[in-house]
Amino acid sequence: MKSFLRSLCSPCKRGFTLLEVMVSLALGALILGGLMGLISVSLQYNQRLKDKSQIQPLLESAAQQILADPKKATARSISMGTGAGAPQVNVHLARVELPESKAIAVRGGELYRVLLECRGQILEFSLFVTRSEMEGADGFSS
Repeated sequence: MKSFLRSLCSPCKRGFTLLEVMVSLALGALILGGLMGLISVSLQYNQRLKDKSQIQPLLESAAQQILADPKKATARSISMGTGAGAPQVNVHLARVELPESKAIAVRGGELYRVLLECRGQILEFSLFVTRSEMEGADGFSS
């Protein structure tokens, strides 16, 4: 009977203290917050990659059209399809000034930088236009 009374009076060591529970909850919240941030960044990166993979073929197609017919580079935009919802690729054309003194001057044509832009994605390339291609095109300066 003495041992029974002694066991009732002695403090029981079962369970967790309030401090231990609070510390484990705080650590759990920090770890969970970090994981949620990592997942959010991963989802945003995945969405940007998906957008880029959808727009890049449009830009490449517009570049191929310009390379096939350099006069299209003088247009402000190229429609990539028919209808009202067809995506538009904006075209920016800049003449490249080559230094005469370094013997890099190109005879028989001009060098241009073409920048294509569609929905925030950019594709840039160089375009050499011969004198015969420049004739009749308003956007090329001679």
